[in-house]
Amino acid sequence: MSTLQSTLQRSPTPLSSQHLNPHSNTAFVSYASSIASSPSTRASSPAPPSSSVPTPPDSPTSPFQHQKPYGSPPPSIPASLHNSTTVSICSGAPSPDFAASTASPIQTLVSLLFLQPTTRIVLAVTFLLTLSSIWGSFPDHCSAPSHVYYTGRFAAMLASPFVIPLTPTLLAGAHQTLGTSILLGASNLISLALFEERLTAVFNGNGAKVFRTVLLTIFALVLTIRQLLGINFSRAFGWQVPALFFSDSMLECNLGLSPFLFALLVVQALFPETTSPSMAEYGSNTGSHFAIRRIYLQTILSLFNVIPKTIVWWAVSGLLGGFLVALVVSYQRRMGRWGGKVKTSTVEKLLWENTGFEDDSDEKDYHRQAVTKEHVRHSSESAQAYFHESVSVGISGGSSREKRLSVTLWKTVSYVLPLITVLVLVLIGCNQIHTYRPDVSNELLNTTIEPATPFLLTLIIMTAPRRNNVAYIKQTLSSYLASFPDEVVDPLYSRIQIVVYTHFTDFPAFDEAKEYFETIPTARKHVKWIRQEGFEKNQRKHLISAIRKVGSVEDTVYLGIMEDDFPFCEGGWQEMLNTIYLAHQTVPEHCGVFVATGGSGLIFKRSVALTATFILENDMHVEARGERATPPDISLQNCILGKHDYCSSCADTLVVSKTLLQGHLGYNSSTSGEGYHPSQFQCGWRHPFNGWPSVHTS
Repeated sequence: MSTLQSTLQRSPTPLSSQHLNPHSNTAFVSYASSIASSPSTRASSPAPPSSSVPTPPDSPTSPFQHQKPYGSPPPSIPASLHNSTTVSICSGAPSPDFAASTASPIQTLVSLLFLQPTTRIVLAVTFLLTLSSIWGSFPDHCSAPSHVYYTGRFAAMLASPFVIPLTPTLLAGAHQTLGTSILLGASNLISLALFEERLTAVFNGNGAKVFRTVLLTIFALVLTIRQLLGINFSRAFGWQVPALFFSDSMLECNLGLSPFLFALLVVQALFPETTSPSMAEYGSNTGSHFAIRRIYLQTILSLFNVIPKTIVWWAVSGLLGGFLVALVVSYQRRMGRWGGKVKTSTVEKLLWENTGFEDDSDEKDYHRQAVTKEHVRHSSESAQAYFHESVSVGISGGSSREKRLSVTLWKTVSYVLPLITVLVLVLIGCNQIHTYRPDVSNELLNTTIEPATPFLLTLIIMTAPRRNNVAYIKQTLSSYLASFPDEVVDPLYSRIQIVVYTHFTDFPAFDEAKEYFETIPTARKHVKWIRQEGFEKNQRKHLISAIRKVGSVEDTVYLGIMEDDFPFCEGGWQEMLNTIYLAHQTVPEHCGVFVATGGSGLIFKRSVALTATFILENDMHVEARGERATPPDISLQNCILGKHDYCSSCADTLVVSKTLLQGHLGYNSSTSGEGYHPSQFQCGWRHPFNGWPSVHTS
């Protein structure tokens, strides 16, 4: 009794009549009535040990009882409440779960598209730009680095993510049909809405704004990376490191959201979760097969874009851009932004956990306050000692900022690297399928391209004396004959011929080569030797004479101009035939193909070759007047490109090989007096015209 009185005297809170008379308290009356009405309190049926008894309210003297330390577990929830049904009170609207389960698939997709703010904006812009491509012809091409690098069409590049190809020109560039284009456009928009739904929830608080920032960053990164990949793996490596040359890096085009969805897929890989909320809720009453993991659903929707054509370079650009954005997102969340939690150090955790919530109110027990303050002081000293020890022994391994960056990088790589690896392997496999092209057979080539014309292909090898009496005619001609049909039953046996032409009377190397090849049956059948008397070194005059002499006599579909120091590379002859066939199939109005460089490898239609001689003739008149004339090889190239008025019908029709199909032997003995490095213009080099928007690449 004395203890109670001393406690009451020390308490600053006055006691009411309810404190002194607990039975007058309404809470106790309710508690007593609940016990009385409970069947488990009857004497005839004692309650089993596991029966739940209502918990009485706090005692009026609880403020004076010894309080539990901070961190004690919360009271357990009765088992009967675990299976309770959630009811919406004071609301006439049905439960969201009920609405999701009764919505049709169309309603679910429509609501998904129009309830996401960023997706609504993308949908509106896509609608406007798609109409512009139909009625206003903008953009008028499928976006590729070649259009940006050579023609500076940056506006079309920026518009390309928001265009669904519907016109014949855009469909041809995108390698899609009208139905495929519409399906992929709808699929990509749905996929974007799913990404926004998930990531907005992850970036809680201001998630919509953060998602817009992330998406704009992805757009900028992917477009920039795509241009850099195209330039480096085409122009840079195409000449300096031919082993790393990839023609499609410059030519592969895209319209739509597909590369940016791959980037979002990498970002979402940071946040694995069970199912897609929209699809899972809808499928709750229709079967468990609807409740698939979101990452699988998004991967499938993204990979739909590789069905009609290869997009490996655009998709890899998206994966690289997504990885960079994933690093930023992971770091921001680690710093406590964008819906993340602050990652504290060991010292901070120790101080926080040991300090707890200190309450200095007078209602605290005096002895408990003293014990708590002593415990806090002791914990603080321990934390400081631990900190100094960590610094002294170098446990930190660098600054806190470096630690955070390294941990962020490691966690990001561990989450997204497996996904990127799998996707790259799938993309490479699909690229091999799409780009595989079997060699055209001689029979198909013979029956497809003007079978009534006696000769399909006539090649003129121009040869002349070189400095230091160096001769390459034997080596070059041997590379031609190595791939020639040597059986009479071959369809092309009698439709291909070679003419070795020189304009010099005194040319011993020509005589030696002719005598040598006369002993080879294949050469006797397919090679003709023509010599025009003369001694003047005039390349234009020689070209005019050779083209007119052969082109006016031989009835041939194609007339090729070759140089005697450009032998065919291994497999180059067959690739030349493949290029000719592709030109005939894809560009029927073409004027010729170009498979080498300089004045070699130019294969004209016969009528175009004869027209080109008039351009060379005009150049001779220009030179005779003392003016500077265009070099003869450039004049021939300008004709086949359609840049000269005489050959204007050839514009945008030239078909070139991806790489040089002929190597250059005469790097130090050129007839023009110019020398080259031995590694220049060799087999496997990027064709100089490869990537030009006005040129078709085989």
